[in-house]
Amino acid sequence: MAVNVVAIILAGGKGTRLKELTIHRPKPAVSFAGKYRLIDFVLSNCTNSGIDQVGVLTQYEPLELNSYIGEGSSWDLDVYGASVTVMGPYTSRDYGFLWQGGTAEAVILNMPFIEQYNPDYLLVLSADHIYKMDYRKLIDYHIEQNSELTISTIRVPKEETKRFGMLKVDEQNRVIDFEEKPVKTDSQLASMGVYVFSWQKFKEDIIHKYYKHIYDGVDFAQDVIPHFINENCKVFAYEYKGYWRDVGTVDGYWKAHMDLLDPDNDLNLHDYSWPIFSKTPNLPPHHILKGAKVRNTWLNEGSMIFGEIYDSIIGHRCVVDERSIVEKSVVLSQAKIEHDCRIRYAIIGDEVIIPPYTDILGDEDHIILVTNDNLEEILESQGRGDD
Repeated sequence: MAVNVVAIILAGGKGTRLKELTIHRPKPAVSFAGKYRLIDFVLSNCTNSGIDQVGVLTQYEPLELNSYIGEGSSWDLDVYGASVTVMGPYTSRDYGFLWQGGTAEAVILNMPFIEQYNPDYLLVLSADHIYKMDYRKLIDYHIEQNSELTISTIRVPKEETKRFGMLKVDEQNRVIDFEEKPVKTDSQLASMGVYVFSWQKFKEDIIHKYYKHIYDGVDFAQDVIPHFINENCKVFAYEYKGYWRDVGTVDGYWKAHMDLLDPDNDLNLHDYSWPIFSKTPNLPPHHILKGAKVRNTWLNEGSMIFGEIYDSIIGHRCVVDERSIVEKSVVLSQAKIEHDCRIRYAIIGDEVIIPPYTDILGDEDHIILVTNDNLEEILESQGRGDD
């Protein structure tokens, strides 16, 4: 980067809408496509965009994510001049225990990390979306517009607007109104949770304004963006035209996986000019055994297939036994589907063992999530298999 940028990744969310998938891990640590974690996409975007000073803010169930990121070597963030720093809540002499009550509050509390680099620009990123984006273009746009805050946006269908922060802009793409998760709006321009701030302006307007109110849960959508608009600051929207998927719900998570099965999908993880890096275990190749049938499926390393799989994603070290059929489903790492099962329109969680003769049959409007936390309940409702 020709300009001095520090990226802050917000990775402390519970992800409650993903239900049992996030009971024991934060949403950014949830696996995707059997090979990645959700946070791999934003970390890889930083690396590919040449942004090499990255802070990751954790909070909820941080151990797995902290261990996964480590020193950042999987994303080339441990080379000379680059670094990734994982930060969580801490205690302060003046304020005691500093729990991060809001997204902006999390950034404010970690201001010393940002200040050590004295950046020109602060790039704030969410860690739980699936997309590939060149942040250099976003920052260049911010500079060209002489903007003080630039919000990356994407157009969404009208029926989904109530799930996002929605913007209205004028002819120059200057933001004139912002509403978080409106019940009704005529706008289809949604915030991606990706922001560029001119750092000096952020310090002057936000940190000074809110530092004494850090227990109030200061939030970008609820507090910071409305403040910039109300104060007539230069706030612009940057419209992103590529693939972007919010996987914050079980349905969204399943649909993002199904997108991968289309060879012409816009995400295109086979585009090696913009690789998505990951920290993956060293495992043998997958093995499709005699008599097995596989069609239009992603199979990850270490998996053994004895049964039939169609239009599905299979994580690493999974087993699908004889006479079992998996269709339109996502099977996460180290899961085992024992013999004579039928799995359709389902997400099978990590290390789940589905007993023989079990049917788990959802449909496109009802994706069934099975984890070790709800396995017994699912087996009772779907019909427990017999040994």
